[in-house]
Amino acid sequence: MRYCYLTTLKIRAMKYLLLIPDGMADYRIEELGNRTPLEVADKPNMDFLAKEGCCGIAKTIPDGFEPGSDIANLTILGIDVRKYYTGRGPIEALAKGIRGKIIFRCNLVRVENGIMKDYSAGRISDDEAREAFKALNEENPYSFVKFYSGKSYRGLLVIDRDYDCEVKTTPPHDITGKRIDDFLPKGCELAKLLIDLMESSKEILPKVTKKANMIWPWSGGKMPNFPKFKELYGVKGALISEVDLILGIGRGLGMNVIEVEGATGYIDTNYKGLAKATLKALRDHDFVMLHIEGIDEVSHEGDLEKKIEGIELYDEKIVGYIIDRIDLDETKIMLLPDHPTPVKLGTHTSDPVPVLIYGWKRDDVKKFDEFNCRKGKLGFVEGIKLMRLLI
Repeated sequence: MRYCYLTTLKIRAMKYLLLIPDGMADYRIEELGNRTPLEVADKPNMDFLAKEGCCGIAKTIPDGFEPGSDIANLTILGIDVRKYYTGRGPIEALAKGIRGKIIFRCNLVRVENGIMKDYSAGRISDDEAREAFKALNEENPYSFVKFYSGKSYRGLLVIDRDYDCEVKTTPPHDITGKRIDDFLPKGCELAKLLIDLMESSKEILPKVTKKANMIWPWSGGKMPNFPKFKELYGVKGALISEVDLILGIGRGLGMNVIEVEGATGYIDTNYKGLAKATLKALRDHDFVMLHIEGIDEVSHEGDLEKKIEGIELYDEKIVGYIIDRIDLDETKIMLLPDHPTPVKLGTHTSDPVPVLIYGWKRDDVKKFDEFNCRKGKLGFVEGIKLMRLLI
């Protein structure tokens, strides 16, 4: 009986940390000597966790789904997207406590000569974006439509009317440099409404901003009803992220959602604040997830130099800072990108990503990257099973 009691105490003392550097995985690039940015980057802390832990590759995008961060992060957290996913827009609405019949993510973008020039409107500032969305609301002719601003170019389009149909939309970061005519909303009366709003935005936005000249609604749906994290895993969980999409996932799962001042969602973010918030959350929670966005953003921009810089900053200022300040004997860590964002493509792909688990078993892998991790004992893992390996 004494043995069982001590074992139970040890299980209760264990902490679980999930680290997700968005879009970090990539393809091998000729300019890098046929290596990936992750292979080239100086990342001693991630390599340490790989060397002392167990590695593999994980399929985070289920067959039939687009490789978005919403799909990937839900899958990593063990949520069956075939059953629970309704769209990116409504998940971001959860982060803000916004309700509506149908909700779309709505980017402020820049289109020139019919071509998607910039999906982020030149990384428009929060203040300028707020003015832009305010103008859209003031001149919007539909009483059942409302716009909400988020961080920078990220906003929401809320439609408080039922449409019993599906509309096909395309993420704007997938069509940079392409003509937008081929990617306008399609499908039903709702698509016509979206196109009308997009057209009217061309006249409204230039009055208040020089950066954005059009809106781009995408990934809409009805409000989701996710299961609760604690009921799934029996532990108290916290989630930290810079972006509404991931914060919305946390709120939907009933986790304690933590926002950090100065978190920009870019590689100039408040790394120290994010790392310190993670350490504090680990004191009060059994499980903490930290999602960092910046590497994905520079990958969308196609900036190879910044991607390598972003990986090295993440390794030093997030991974290194955290593992130097926690009890590694009492903390089980899982680290993986949610999906690849190859800089040469500038968009997400569905390829499997490297994954490591520290505090589980140990294998012969010594470097954390897309190819060394394939040799690890974890082997190939379906993303929806990852949480059961961690907890």
